[in-house]
Amino acid sequence: MAQSLPAISANGLEVLGVELPALAAIRVALTGGGGGKYHVPHSDLRRYSYGGCRYARPAADAATYPLLEVFREICKKCAVCLPDAPEALWLAATFTSEQAVALQRARADRTVRTWLGYARYAAQPQPGQEEQFEAWLKRARRDRKLSKDARALAQARQELEAGFVEFLAGYAADCPEVDAYNGARDAVRRTAGSPERRVLAEVTAAVAGRSARRPQRYESQPEVDVWPLVSGVWLAARSRGIGAARTAGLVHDAVSKELAGARVVDVTRLPPPQTRGEGYASPSAWADHELATWWPRAIAEACARLEAEFEAESAHMAARLLLVHDWPLTNGRDAPIAYLAASPVLGLVPFGFRRRDYFSDIGDATGPSYSAVIAAPGHIVAKLEKEQAAQGRHHPPRFVAGGPLTSRRRTDQSAALKLLRTAFPLLPADADSGSAEVLTAVEEQRRARAAAGHRLERGDADERAYRTASALRDGYGCWIPGGSEETAFLKELKSWLGWHVLRVDTWCGPDGGEGVWASLYGTLDDVSEGELALKPGGQHRPVRVPLNRVVALVGAPRWDRDQHREAPLWKPYEPVRAVGPASTGVMERRMRVLPGVDEEG
Repeated sequence: MAQSLPAISANGLEVLGVELPALAAIRVALTGGGGGKYHVPHSDLRRYSYGGCRYARPAADAATYPLLEVFREICKKCAVCLPDAPEALWLAATFTSEQAVALQRARADRTVRTWLGYARYAAQPQPGQEEQFEAWLKRARRDRKLSKDARALAQARQELEAGFVEFLAGYAADCPEVDAYNGARDAVRRTAGSPERRVLAEVTAAVAGRSARRPQRYESQPEVDVWPLVSGVWLAARSRGIGAARTAGLVHDAVSKELAGARVVDVTRLPPPQTRGEGYASPSAWADHELATWWPRAIAEACARLEAEFEAESAHMAARLLLVHDWPLTNGRDAPIAYLAASPVLGLVPFGFRRRDYFSDIGDATGPSYSAVIAAPGHIVAKLEKEQAAQGRHHPPRFVAGGPLTSRRRTDQSAALKLLRTAFPLLPADADSGSAEVLTAVEEQRRARAAAGHRLERGDADERAYRTASALRDGYGCWIPGGSEETAFLKELKSWLGWHVLRVDTWCGPDGGEGVWASLYGTLDDVSEGELALKPGGQHRPVRVPLNRVVALVGAPRWDRDQHREAPLWKPYEPVRAVGPASTGVMERRMRVLPGVDEEG
């Protein structure tokens, strides 16, 4: 059994610089020690515990020790458990110490500041972690002896958050200027088929892609591709505000490190001769001299063409709403648009789950992804719209442009929520502001679903709960909300349904406003009297679904059994034909008559 409590970083506590006497006073009963590992005593050694520690001794042989001092010396197979308030204080201290270490590591980063690096740092705070931290402190304050430590952790957390915001602001100031970066990137794109680029390709072919620099460790033969080198150095310099003349010098210096003293491999790639062949020891020496006089001229012409295409766009346009799918922008493919991470985020909803594959970059991480609505500069939004339209329909759209910001908070927030609902129909506001009354349309759909299929209830065929749960997840019936009995019945089935993909048919929308019917797919996380907690796709944080809007809960065996395809987060729900109040409620049965088979045929 793994330790139920995470370890607190000693370095993190030192960086925080706060005194936590109540945390240090937490003691637990342990056996062992004396140069060996400590063990948590079993409550009853006569009972077998799967994965338990076989070296645990009876509780009568135990002694109490300060947990903070001996935690790292406790056996890894022993489960360390604390009462509710001390456990919450321990978890809050663990979280705060980890954040302190992360901020210290970020400040010590000396790599080149890029927008991709900024996006990865900005994505470190996970959605919902602040609410979880406040919940831990609330649980810890129930014990008056721990309230002082909880207050100290809350203050330390505020200082860490302020320090992280200051770090991000300084990091963004060192990143390339957004408009210059976009203009330089467009210039590189527009020169894709230019004669200057083709000339640089001929230079690469003349040396067969072999560099003249000394190989690095574990590098057999240095290679060079002149155009990516030229465009990369030029883009980095111009996007950081460096002038044209200095940029051309930086490009020349970078290429000279690769081609100074290079040998010609393919003479047919050389341009018309610029010098006579007399006075050279060999034809190859003459060819090398031709190359040495050719590539600087080609580099200067390429830089001149890039400068002619370069045009920094004006930022004097009002901000607009922009819906971005697959947020945060932390993958390698997101580098061209990673500067959007500096824009204010107005809302997040689930989008998918990232996994590593053969084409993933080194810094790409797995985890849930979101659809985010941000406030981006208007000319950037127009530019992204134009680029997306030029890609064609075979590329799924990643951006959806909204209207301009009005500087009125309620109006802008309402527009952002409306844009978010197009990506995922259920929003947190649906559970916060909804009334307890069941909508008429929902009630009609419940009656129609009960008449059109089998409604699972407690005691069906005198079977146990796990058999009823098996029928539900396999699609042989549905659970329809009703009174407290139906809710208690679903709570009983929850332990058997936790690992299976289910479908929740519900009505989504603001209370008293326009809404949509949707089928949400995910795993059941919790059941309460007024709502369900569903993990979209089984990978995201739980979302709350009000029970008064739920039509039915059914299994999704197609997605539950397919290990190679992930379930969609949601799909539009097609309402069943409503059953009138005077209807008998008997399911209609239809017979399909197939044509007979000719005996002679």
